[in-house]
Amino acid sequence: MDRELLDWCRRLIGCRSVTTEGTREIAKLCIDELLAPAGIEASLISSNSEGDRQVNLIAKVAGKDSSLAPIVLNTHLDTVPPGDPALWTEANGDPFKATIKDDRIYGLGAADTKLDFIAKATALIDVRCPRRDVWLVATFGEEHGLVGAKELAASGLLPRGALAFVGEPSMLEVVTAHKGLVVFQLELRFEPVALPSPAAARRAIFVGRSAHSSTPELGKNAIIAAVDAVAGVPQPAIASIVGGDAVNKVAARCELIVTREATGAIANAARIEPADKSIRSLIPATAIVALAAFLRHLSEFASRNGPDEPGYTPPTLTWNPGVIRSAANSISLEFELRPPPSMPIDAVRAGVNRAVSAITERASDLGANLIERRANSGFRAPEGSETVKLAEHAMAEAGLPIKTAVKTGCTEAGIYAAAGLHPVVVGPGPSAGVIHAPNEYNLISQVEGAVRFYRALLAS
Repeated sequence: MDRELLDWCRRLIGCRSVTTEGTREIAKLCIDELLAPAGIEASLISSNSEGDRQVNLIAKVAGKDSSLAPIVLNTHLDTVPPGDPALWTEANGDPFKATIKDDRIYGLGAADTKLDFIAKATALIDVRCPRRDVWLVATFGEEHGLVGAKELAASGLLPRGALAFVGEPSMLEVVTAHKGLVVFQLELRFEPVALPSPAAARRAIFVGRSAHSSTPELGKNAIIAAVDAVAGVPQPAIASIVGGDAVNKVAARCELIVTREATGAIANAARIEPADKSIRSLIPATAIVALAAFLRHLSEFASRNGPDEPGYTPPTLTWNPGVIRSAANSISLEFELRPPPSMPIDAVRAGVNRAVSAITERASDLGANLIERRANSGFRAPEGSETVKLAEHAMAEAGLPIKTAVKTGCTEAGIYAAAGLHPVVVGPGPSAGVIHAPNEYNLISQVEGAVRFYRALLAS
Protein backbone atom coordinates (compact mmCIF):
# COMPACT_ATOMS: atom_id res chain seq x y z
CA MET A 1 0.00 0.00 0.00
CA ASP A 2 1.14 3.53 -0.77
CA ARG A 3 2.84 5.01 2.30
CA GLU A 4 0.64 8.13 2.41
CA LEU A 5 -2.56 6.10 2.06
CA LEU A 6 -1.44 3.78 4.85
CA ASP A 7 -0.58 6.74 7.06
CA TRP A 8 -4.10 8.12 6.63
CA CYS A 9 -5.60 4.74 7.45
CA ARG A 10 -3.64 4.79 10.70
CA ARG A 11 -4.61 8.39 11.50
CA LEU A 12 -8.33 7.93 11.04
CA ILE A 13 -8.42 4.73 13.10
CA GLY A 14 -6.47 6.61 15.78
CA CYS A 15 -8.93 9.52 15.87
CA ARG A 16 -11.80 8.67 18.25
CA SER A 17 -15.25 9.10 16.76
CA VAL A 18 -17.48 6.84 18.86
CA THR A 19 -21.02 7.73 17.89
CA THR A 20 -21.94 9.24 21.27
CA GLU A 21 -18.75 11.32 21.38
CA GLY A 22 -19.12 13.09 18.05
CA THR A 23 -17.34 13.43 14.72
CA ARG A 24 -16.16 17.06 14.76
CA GLU A 25 -12.55 16.18 15.54
CA ILE A 26 -12.18 13.56 12.83
CA ALA A 27 -14.09 15.61 10.24
CA LYS A 28 -11.94 18.68 10.93
CA LEU A 29 -8.81 16.56 10.60
CA CYS A 30 -9.99 15.41 7.17
CA ILE A 31 -10.76 18.95 6.04
CA ASP A 32 -7.61 20.63 7.35
CA GLU A 33 -4.98 18.02 6.58
CA LEU A 34 -6.40 15.80 3.83
CA LEU A 35 -8.71 17.83 1.61
CA ALA A 36 -7.53 21.44 1.95
CA PRO A 37 -3.89 20.72 0.96
CA ALA A 38 -5.29 19.13 -2.23
CA GLY A 39 -7.33 22.23 -3.02
CA ILE A 40 -10.70 20.70 -2.12
CA GLU A 41 -12.91 23.06 -0.13
CA ALA A 42 -15.21 21.44 2.39
CA SER A 43 -17.53 22.62 5.11
CA LEU A 44 -18.82 21.27 8.41
CA ILE A 45 -22.53 21.39 9.15
CA SER A 46 -23.38 21.06 12.84
CA SER A 47 -26.27 18.86 13.81
CA ASN A 48 -29.48 20.77 14.41
CA SER A 49 -30.60 18.13 16.92
CA GLU A 50 -27.39 17.04 18.67
CA GLY A 51 -25.20 20.14 18.74
CA ASP A 52 -21.75 21.13 17.54
CA ARG A 53 -19.94 17.90 18.47
CA GLN A 54 -21.85 16.11 15.71
CA VAL A 55 -21.14 17.31 12.17
CA ASN A 56 -21.64 16.36 8.56
CA LEU A 57 -18.77 17.09 6.19
CA ILE A 58 -19.61 18.15 2.64
CA ALA A 59 -17.29 18.99 -0.24
CA LYS A 60 -18.49 19.73 -3.77
CA VAL A 61 -16.16 19.32 -6.75
CA ALA A 62 -17.36 20.52 -10.13
CA GLY A 63 -17.15 18.03 -12.97
CA LYS A 64 -16.49 18.41 -16.66
CA ASP A 65 -20.10 17.75 -17.70
CA SER A 66 -22.79 19.19 -15.45
CA SER A 67 -25.50 17.75 -17.71
CA LEU A 68 -24.78 14.27 -16.37
CA ALA A 69 -26.35 12.99 -13.16
CA PRO A 70 -24.06 14.00 -10.29
CA ILE A 71 -22.39 11.57 -7.91
CA VAL A 72 -22.65 11.52 -4.11
CA LEU A 73 -19.86 9.65 -2.33
CA ASN A 74 -21.16 9.05 1.20
CA THR A 75 -19.42 7.48 4.21
CA HIS A 76 -20.12 7.69 7.94
CA LEU A 77 -17.23 8.49 10.26
CA ASP A 78 -18.75 7.43 13.59
CA THR A 79 -18.18 4.02 15.12
CA VAL A 80 -19.84 1.85 17.73
CA PRO A 81 -18.19 1.71 21.19
CA PRO A 82 -15.11 -0.53 21.22
CA GLY A 83 -16.24 -2.71 24.13
CA ASP A 84 -13.67 -4.38 26.36
CA PRO A 85 -10.18 -3.42 25.10
CA ALA A 86 -8.79 -6.72 26.39
CA LEU A 87 -10.78 -8.52 23.68
CA TRP A 88 -8.86 -6.64 20.96
CA THR A 89 -6.14 -9.25 20.99
CA GLU A 90 -4.98 -8.58 17.41
CA ALA A 91 -4.57 -4.88 18.22
CA ASN A 92 -2.60 -5.43 21.43
CA GLY A 93 -5.52 -4.23 23.51
CA ASP A 94 -5.84 -0.83 21.80
CA PRO A 95 -8.73 -0.60 19.31
CA PHE A 96 -7.62 2.94 18.32
CA LYS A 97 -4.13 1.94 17.22
CA ALA A 98 -4.02 0.45 13.75
CA THR A 99 -2.20 -2.88 13.70
CA ILE A 100 -1.12 -4.47 10.43
CA LYS A 101 -0.65 -8.20 10.02
CA ASP A 102 -0.14 -9.49 6.51
CA ASP A 103 -3.07 -8.17 4.41
CA ARG A 104 -5.15 -7.14 7.41
CA ILE A 105 -5.35 -3.79 9.14
CA TYR A 106 -7.01 -4.03 12.56
CA GLY A 107 -8.72 -1.23 14.47
CA LEU A 108 -12.09 0.24 15.35
CA GLY A 109 -13.66 1.66 12.20
CA ALA A 110 -11.24 -0.10 9.86
CA ALA A 111 -14.12 -1.77 8.03
CA ASP A 112 -17.05 0.29 9.33
CA THR A 113 -16.23 2.69 7.63
CA LYS A 114 -13.26 5.01 8.02
CA LEU A 115 -11.05 3.41 5.39
CA ASP A 116 -13.82 3.67 2.81
CA PHE A 117 -13.74 7.45 3.31
CA ILE A 118 -9.97 7.48 2.83
CA ALA A 119 -10.39 5.53 -0.41
CA LYS A 120 -13.01 7.99 -1.69
CA ALA A 121 -11.03 11.08 -0.72
CA THR A 122 -7.82 9.67 -2.20
CA ALA A 123 -9.56 8.89 -5.50
CA LEU A 124 -11.10 12.37 -5.66
CA ILE A 125 -7.73 13.99 -4.97
CA ASP A 126 -6.06 11.82 -7.63
CA VAL A 127 -8.68 12.44 -10.32
CA ARG A 128 -8.81 16.20 -9.57
CA CYS A 129 -11.38 16.98 -12.26
CA PRO A 130 -14.09 14.27 -12.38
CA ARG A 131 -16.41 13.81 -15.32
CA ARG A 132 -19.52 14.53 -13.22
CA ASP A 133 -20.19 16.92 -10.37
CA VAL A 134 -19.27 15.17 -7.12
CA TRP A 135 -20.43 15.62 -3.54
CA LEU A 136 -18.07 14.03 -1.01
CA VAL A 137 -20.01 13.46 2.21
CA ALA A 138 -18.96 12.19 5.64
CA THR A 139 -21.82 11.80 8.09
CA PHE A 140 -22.24 11.50 11.85
CA GLY A 141 -24.58 9.34 13.88
CA GLU A 142 -25.03 6.44 11.49
CA GLU A 143 -24.56 4.04 14.38
CA HIS A 144 -27.36 5.55 16.42
CA GLY A 145 -30.14 5.95 13.92
CA LEU A 146 -28.63 7.33 10.68
CA VAL A 147 -29.10 10.78 12.21
CA GLY A 148 -26.57 12.65 10.08
CA ALA A 149 -27.93 11.26 6.81
CA LYS A 150 -31.48 12.07 7.89
CA GLU A 151 -30.58 15.67 8.66
CA LEU A 152 -28.66 15.99 5.40
CA ALA A 153 -31.53 14.52 3.37
CA ALA A 154 -34.02 16.85 5.06
CA SER A 155 -31.83 19.88 4.35
CA GLY A 156 -32.16 19.49 0.57
CA LEU A 157 -28.43 20.16 0.09
CA LEU A 158 -27.86 17.02 -1.94
CA PRO A 159 -29.18 17.03 -5.50
CA ARG A 160 -32.24 14.92 -6.24
CA GLY A 161 -31.53 12.34 -8.91
CA ALA A 162 -27.88 12.00 -7.86
CA LEU A 163 -26.22 8.60 -8.08
CA ALA A 164 -25.29 7.87 -4.48
CA PHE A 165 -22.57 5.43 -3.41
CA VAL A 166 -23.02 4.67 0.27
CA GLY A 167 -19.97 3.23 1.97
CA GLU A 168 -20.35 0.03 3.96
CA PRO A 169 -18.07 -3.04 3.90
CA SER A 170 -19.24 -5.32 1.09
CA MET A 171 -15.98 -6.86 -0.20
CA LEU A 172 -16.50 -4.41 -3.08
CA GLU A 173 -19.67 -6.14 -4.18
CA VAL A 174 -22.41 -3.77 -5.32
CA VAL A 175 -25.23 -4.03 -2.79
CA THR A 176 -28.57 -3.40 -4.49
CA ALA A 177 -30.87 -3.98 -1.49
CA HIS A 178 -30.77 -3.89 2.28
CA LYS A 179 -33.09 -4.46 5.21
CA GLY A 180 -34.98 -1.95 7.29
CA LEU A 181 -34.56 -1.39 11.01
CA VAL A 182 -36.97 -0.71 13.86
CA VAL A 183 -35.63 -0.02 17.36
CA PHE A 184 -37.82 -0.26 20.46
CA GLN A 185 -37.48 0.20 24.18
CA LEU A 186 -39.64 -1.83 26.55
CA GLU A 187 -39.93 -0.74 30.17
CA LEU A 188 -41.36 -3.23 32.65
CA ARG A 189 -42.43 -1.58 35.91
CA PHE A 190 -42.86 -3.51 39.14
CA GLU A 191 -43.09 -3.17 42.90
CA PRO A 192 -39.71 -4.28 44.30
CA VAL A 193 -39.65 -7.02 46.92
CA ALA A 194 -38.23 -5.53 50.11
CA LEU A 195 -36.04 -7.78 52.27
CA PRO A 196 -36.46 -7.81 56.06
CA SER A 197 -32.69 -7.36 56.42
CA PRO A 198 -29.80 -6.75 54.00
CA ALA A 199 -28.57 -9.90 52.23
CA ALA A 200 -25.10 -10.77 50.95
CA ALA A 201 -24.74 -10.22 47.22
CA ARG A 202 -23.14 -12.29 44.48
CA ARG A 203 -22.26 -11.14 40.98
CA ALA A 204 -23.28 -13.52 38.18
CA ILE A 205 -21.49 -12.78 34.91
CA PHE A 206 -22.78 -14.20 31.63
CA VAL A 207 -20.32 -13.96 28.74
CA GLY A 208 -21.41 -14.13 25.11
CA ARG A 209 -19.80 -13.18 21.82
CA SER A 210 -20.27 -9.82 20.10
CA ALA A 211 -21.38 -9.46 16.49
CA HIS A 212 -23.27 -7.00 14.35
CA SER A 213 -26.96 -7.23 15.16
CA SER A 214 -27.85 -7.74 11.48
CA THR A 215 -26.15 -11.14 11.73
CA PRO A 216 -27.06 -12.23 15.27
CA GLU A 217 -26.39 -15.86 14.44
CA LEU A 218 -22.67 -15.02 14.30
CA GLY A 219 -22.68 -13.97 17.95
CA LYS A 220 -23.88 -15.29 21.27
CA ASN A 221 -26.25 -13.00 23.15
CA ALA A 222 -25.40 -12.78 26.84
CA ILE A 223 -28.70 -11.01 27.64
CA ILE A 224 -30.74 -13.93 26.31
CA ALA A 225 -28.54 -16.42 28.17
CA ALA A 226 -28.87 -14.53 31.45
CA VAL A 227 -32.63 -14.05 31.28
CA ASP A 228 -33.22 -17.68 30.29
CA ALA A 229 -31.06 -18.89 33.17
CA VAL A 230 -32.66 -16.83 35.93
CA ALA A 231 -36.24 -17.22 34.68
CA GLY A 232 -36.18 -20.70 36.20
CA VAL A 233 -35.47 -19.41 39.71
CA PRO A 234 -38.91 -19.62 41.38
CA GLN A 235 -38.49 -17.09 44.18
CA PRO A 236 -37.28 -13.44 43.97
CA ALA A 237 -33.48 -13.67 43.93
CA ILE A 238 -32.31 -11.06 41.39
CA ALA A 239 -31.43 -7.55 42.56
CA SER A 240 -30.27 -6.04 39.26
CA ILE A 241 -29.42 -6.85 35.66
CA VAL A 242 -27.13 -4.91 33.31
CA GLY A 243 -26.04 -6.06 29.85
CA GLY A 244 -24.92 -4.86 26.42
CA ASP A 245 -23.57 -1.48 25.29
CA ALA A 246 -25.37 -0.77 22.00
CA VAL A 247 -28.66 -1.90 20.53
CA ASN A 248 -27.03 -2.76 17.20
CA LYS A 249 -24.50 -5.16 18.75
CA VAL A 250 -25.04 -8.68 20.03
CA ALA A 251 -24.48 -8.29 23.77
CA ALA A 252 -21.22 -9.94 24.81
CA ARG A 253 -21.70 -9.49 28.56
CA CYS A 254 -24.55 -9.40 31.05
CA GLU A 255 -24.10 -9.00 34.82
CA LEU A 256 -26.62 -9.75 37.54
CA ILE A 257 -26.53 -9.05 41.25
CA VAL A 258 -28.13 -12.05 42.92
CA THR A 259 -28.71 -13.58 46.32
CA ARG A 260 -26.91 -16.65 47.60
CA GLU A 261 -30.05 -18.70 46.87
CA ALA A 262 -29.86 -17.94 43.16
CA THR A 263 -26.25 -18.94 42.65
CA GLY A 264 -26.87 -22.66 42.84
CA ALA A 265 -29.44 -22.55 40.07
CA ILE A 266 -27.30 -20.56 37.63
CA ALA A 267 -23.75 -21.57 38.58
CA ASN A 268 -23.39 -23.76 35.49
CA ALA A 269 -24.38 -20.89 33.19
CA ALA A 270 -22.50 -18.00 34.73
CA ARG A 271 -19.29 -17.06 36.50
CA ILE A 272 -20.12 -16.29 40.12
CA GLU A 273 -18.07 -13.72 42.04
CA PRO A 274 -18.46 -11.98 45.40
CA ALA A 275 -20.02 -8.51 45.17
CA ASP A 276 -18.94 -5.76 47.54
CA LYS A 277 -22.47 -4.67 48.35
CA SER A 278 -25.58 -5.84 50.15
CA ILE A 279 -29.05 -6.41 48.75
CA ARG A 280 -32.04 -4.62 50.24
CA SER A 281 -34.70 -5.35 47.61
CA LEU A 282 -35.28 -7.75 44.73
CA ILE A 283 -36.93 -7.82 41.32
CA PRO A 284 -40.13 -9.90 41.57
CA ALA A 285 -39.88 -13.30 39.90
CA THR A 286 -42.93 -12.44 37.74
CA ALA A 287 -40.95 -9.65 36.06
CA ILE A 288 -38.08 -11.98 35.14
CA VAL A 289 -40.52 -14.64 33.86
CA ALA A 290 -42.38 -12.01 31.82
CA LEU A 291 -39.12 -10.76 30.33
CA ALA A 292 -38.10 -14.27 29.31
CA ALA A 293 -41.54 -14.84 27.77
CA PHE A 294 -41.27 -11.57 25.84
CA LEU A 295 -37.92 -12.60 24.35
CA ARG A 296 -39.41 -15.96 23.31
CA HIS A 297 -42.35 -14.20 21.65
CA LEU A 298 -39.97 -11.99 19.67
CA SER A 299 -37.91 -14.98 18.60
CA GLU A 300 -40.99 -16.86 17.42
CA PHE A 301 -42.34 -13.80 15.62
CA ALA A 302 -39.06 -13.25 13.78
CA SER A 303 -38.67 -16.91 12.79
CA ARG A 304 -42.20 -17.20 11.40
CA ASN A 305 -42.54 -13.85 9.61
CA GLY A 306 -40.71 -12.02 6.89
CA PRO A 307 -41.49 -12.80 3.24
CA ASP A 308 -39.08 -14.68 1.02
CA GLU A 309 -36.85 -12.21 -0.79
CA PRO A 310 -34.23 -12.61 -3.52
CA GLY A 311 -30.82 -13.02 -1.96
CA TYR A 312 -31.94 -13.38 1.65
CA THR A 313 -31.80 -16.60 3.64
CA PRO A 314 -34.79 -17.43 5.86
CA PRO A 315 -35.64 -16.30 8.42
CA THR A 316 -35.48 -12.94 6.68
CA LEU A 317 -36.74 -11.04 9.72
CA THR A 318 -34.04 -10.88 12.41
CA TRP A 319 -34.10 -9.53 15.95
CA ASN A 320 -31.64 -8.63 18.68
CA PRO A 321 -31.92 -7.52 22.31
CA GLY A 322 -28.97 -5.16 22.60
CA VAL A 323 -29.11 -3.37 25.96
CA ILE A 324 -30.77 -4.15 29.30
CA ARG A 325 -30.69 -2.04 32.45
CA SER A 326 -32.63 -2.38 35.69
CA ALA A 327 -33.52 0.37 38.16
CA ALA A 328 -35.15 0.27 41.59
CA ASN A 329 -38.62 -0.48 40.20
CA SER A 330 -38.17 -1.19 36.49
CA ILE A 331 -36.29 -3.06 33.79
CA SER A 332 -35.53 -1.36 30.48
CA LEU A 333 -34.80 -3.45 27.38
CA GLU A 334 -33.62 -1.95 24.07
CA PHE A 335 -34.12 -4.26 21.12
CA GLU A 336 -34.42 -4.14 17.36
CA LEU A 337 -35.90 -6.01 14.41
CA ARG A 338 -34.67 -5.91 10.81
CA PRO A 339 -37.32 -6.63 8.16
CA PRO A 340 -36.48 -7.43 4.52
CA PRO A 341 -37.22 -4.63 2.03
CA SER A 342 -40.73 -5.81 1.11
CA MET A 343 -41.95 -6.28 4.71
CA PRO A 344 -43.90 -3.23 5.92
CA ILE A 345 -42.62 -1.66 9.11
CA ASP A 346 -46.22 -1.62 10.36
CA ALA A 347 -46.16 -5.42 10.31
CA VAL A 348 -43.14 -5.34 12.62
CA ARG A 349 -44.89 -2.91 14.95
CA ALA A 350 -47.96 -5.15 15.08
CA GLY A 351 -45.89 -8.21 15.96
CA VAL A 352 -44.06 -6.44 18.77
CA ASN A 353 -47.30 -5.07 20.19
CA ARG A 354 -48.73 -8.58 20.26
CA ALA A 355 -45.68 -9.76 22.20
CA VAL A 356 -46.18 -7.00 24.77
CA SER A 357 -49.88 -7.82 25.12
CA ALA A 358 -49.10 -11.51 25.60
CA ILE A 359 -46.96 -10.86 28.69
CA THR A 360 -49.05 -8.09 30.29
CA GLU A 361 -52.22 -10.18 30.08
CA ARG A 362 -50.54 -12.84 32.23
CA ALA A 363 -48.84 -10.55 34.74
CA SER A 364 -51.34 -8.08 36.17
CA ASP A 365 -48.81 -6.85 38.75
CA LEU A 366 -46.54 -5.47 36.03
CA GLY A 367 -46.80 -2.28 34.02
CA ALA A 368 -45.39 -2.12 30.50
CA ASN A 369 -44.47 0.82 28.31
CA LEU A 370 -43.28 0.31 24.73
CA ILE A 371 -41.49 3.15 22.93
CA GLU A 372 -40.43 3.12 19.30
CA ARG A 373 -37.04 4.79 19.18
CA ARG A 374 -36.55 4.88 15.43
CA ALA A 375 -37.62 3.24 12.19
CA ASN A 376 -35.59 3.17 8.99
CA SER A 377 -36.83 1.76 5.73
CA GLY A 378 -35.04 -0.79 3.65
CA PHE A 379 -34.41 -0.27 -0.03
CA ARG A 380 -34.05 -2.13 -3.29
CA ALA A 381 -32.54 -0.58 -6.41
CA PRO A 382 -34.98 -0.67 -9.33
CA GLU A 383 -34.41 -2.75 -12.43
CA GLY A 384 -32.15 -0.93 -14.87
CA SER A 385 -30.72 1.37 -12.19
CA GLU A 386 -28.22 3.81 -13.67
CA THR A 387 -26.26 3.70 -10.42
CA VAL A 388 -25.87 -0.08 -10.62
CA LYS A 389 -24.78 0.12 -14.27
CA LEU A 390 -22.23 2.83 -13.50
CA ALA A 391 -20.88 0.84 -10.54
CA GLU A 392 -20.49 -2.30 -12.63
CA HIS A 393 -18.71 -0.34 -15.37
CA ALA A 394 -16.30 1.14 -12.82
CA MET A 395 -15.62 -2.29 -11.33
CA ALA A 396 -14.66 -3.56 -14.77
CA GLU A 397 -12.43 -0.53 -15.41
CA ALA A 398 -10.74 -1.08 -12.03
CA GLY A 399 -10.04 -4.73 -12.82
CA LEU A 400 -12.35 -5.97 -10.06
CA PRO A 401 -14.92 -8.79 -10.16
CA ILE A 402 -18.41 -7.56 -11.03
CA LYS A 403 -20.70 -8.90 -8.33
CA THR A 404 -23.98 -7.74 -6.83
CA ALA A 405 -25.36 -8.66 -3.43
CA VAL A 406 -27.93 -7.81 -0.78
CA LYS A 407 -27.19 -6.69 2.78
CA THR A 408 -28.74 -7.83 6.04
CA GLY A 409 -27.93 -4.55 7.74
CA CYS A 410 -29.62 -1.17 7.39
CA THR A 411 -27.69 1.72 5.85
CA GLU A 412 -28.02 5.35 4.85
CA ALA A 413 -29.04 4.22 1.36
CA GLY A 414 -32.66 3.87 2.48
CA ILE A 415 -32.65 7.51 3.66
CA TYR A 416 -31.21 8.78 0.39
CA ALA A 417 -33.56 6.69 -1.72
CA ALA A 418 -36.53 8.24 0.11
CA ALA A 419 -35.02 11.70 -0.56
CA GLY A 420 -34.96 11.16 -4.33
CA LEU A 421 -31.39 9.96 -4.81
CA HIS A 422 -30.50 6.67 -6.51
CA PRO A 423 -28.20 4.73 -4.16
CA VAL A 424 -26.24 1.54 -4.01
CA VAL A 425 -24.04 0.35 -1.15
CA VAL A 426 -20.41 -0.59 -1.70
CA GLY A 427 -17.18 -0.54 0.25
CA PRO A 428 -13.95 -2.37 1.00
CA GLY A 429 -13.61 -5.25 3.41
CA PRO A 430 -15.68 -7.96 5.04
CA SER A 431 -18.76 -7.28 7.13
CA ALA A 432 -20.18 -10.49 8.62
CA GLY A 433 -18.46 -11.42 11.84
CA VAL A 434 -16.06 -8.47 11.61
CA ILE A 435 -17.85 -5.20 12.28
CA HIS A 436 -19.24 -4.35 15.72
CA ALA A 437 -16.90 -6.95 17.16
CA PRO A 438 -13.44 -6.97 18.73
CA ASN A 439 -10.57 -7.31 16.26
CA GLU A 440 -12.46 -5.52 13.50
CA TYR A 441 -10.30 -5.40 10.41
CA ASN A 442 -10.15 -4.46 6.76
CA LEU A 443 -8.01 -5.88 3.98
CA ILE A 444 -5.28 -3.68 2.56
CA SER A 445 -5.92 -5.19 -0.86
CA GLN A 446 -9.59 -4.24 -0.58
CA VAL A 447 -8.78 -0.63 0.33
CA GLU A 448 -6.43 -0.42 -2.65
CA GLY A 449 -9.17 -1.93 -4.83
CA ALA A 450 -11.63 0.66 -3.52
CA VAL A 451 -9.31 3.49 -4.54
CA ARG A 452 -9.14 2.06 -8.07
CA PHE A 453 -12.92 1.64 -8.15
CA TYR A 454 -13.64 5.20 -7.05
CA ARG A 455 -11.09 6.58 -9.52
CA ALA A 456 -12.82 4.71 -12.34
CA LEU A 457 -16.22 5.85 -11.07
CA LEU A 458 -15.19 9.51 -11.05
CA ALA A 459 -13.80 9.23 -14.56
CA SER A 460 -16.99 7.59 -15.94
